[in-house]
Amino acid sequence: MAIKAEPSRKNGLTVRDRITGLLRDDILMGVFVPGQRLSEAELCAHLGSSRPSVREALRQLEAERLIEIQPYRGPSVARLDWEDAAQIYDVRALIEPEAVRLFAAAATPAQLAAMREALAQFAAGIENGLDQAPLIRSTTAFYDVILEGCGNAILVEILRGLRARINLLRTRSMSHAGRPRQSLAEMTRIWTAISEGNTEAAQQAAREHILNARANARAAMCGPQAARR
Repeated sequence: MAIKAEPSRKNGLTVRDRITGLLRDDILMGVFVPGQRLSEAELCAHLGSSRPSVREALRQLEAERLIEIQPYRGPSVARLDWEDAAQIYDVRALIEPEAVRLFAAAATPAQLAAMREALAQFAAGIENGLDQAPLIRSTTAFYDVILEGCGNAILVEILRGLRARINLLRTRSMSHAGRPRQSLAEMTRIWTAISEGNTEAAQQAAREHILNARANARAAMCGPQAARR
């Protein structure tokens, strides 16, 4: 594994935050695969970090359900089967479109500009075609604007509690052929409806985006025939 330099505090982030982010990205991008046991010593070398920082990162990712820590066995990458994934998509389909609807009624020009920038970064990530990390980061940025501006703190708490696993599922969904460009078109429709102040259209576009993501994730996780059932 390539060794990553220990990051210093920057932009308000602590070393722990940065190490947690690096390890989270490695899990989302498949550097560490579901079920794989993780050695603290190897993670220290891989991340260029101290053992206390690695332990704090592991505890945070355990809270996010990306890591499982079992007595006498240590940490391993959590498994996410389709049954769990389907429930996450069901929850998203219930509450995320409502967040979009609320946001569409109150979006500011600055927020719309931030979403447009996230879409531009997503499009650039598709064209570069190097890996999925830029797509996941720009998608997260797109939805962060919505969550920060929707005005319902409980709804935001639920969705942010699921964020790590939602992003894990995004990597599955976007691995399906053609999905990144479809996703860009869907998010653009969400943005357009919001920019026009059309709350119903924005809500419906958000729901369709989630259902399409669900179908693509299921095809990637269970096989192409599964998405049709």
